[in-house]
Amino acid sequence: MAKVIKPDEAKFRDDRPNTEVVLDVPEFKLVHFYLKAGQKVSLHSSKSHVLTTVVKGHGKFFIGSEDKYKNLNQGESIYYESLEPHGFEALEDMIVEAFISPNPNPKINL
Repeated sequence: MAKVIKPDEAKFRDDRPNTEVVLDVPEFKLVHFYLKAGQKVSLHSSKSHVLTTVVKGHGKFFIGSEDKYKNLNQGESIYYESLEPHGFEALEDMIVEAFISPNPNPKINL
């Protein structure tokens, strides 16, 4: 079934970044991150491959450490390989869409 995906700017929070799982299927997970300026998703890694795209705003995208990063603007993406440490920080209010594959928490069909 087709699904229209549209970020919701009402999902920003003042106290911390907010996440919204948009799609969660066995093959991948699609997540929206809502960050106010100055908020950060700390450096982490996963066994999945991750493609992040800036939907709104701009920010720093960490590559391996917080000392190494690329600034990305709206419409730009960065790809992280499996187990590669990554994270990001909003330089202005920012919405990030992350395509994560394989799904780190696949559903079990019984």
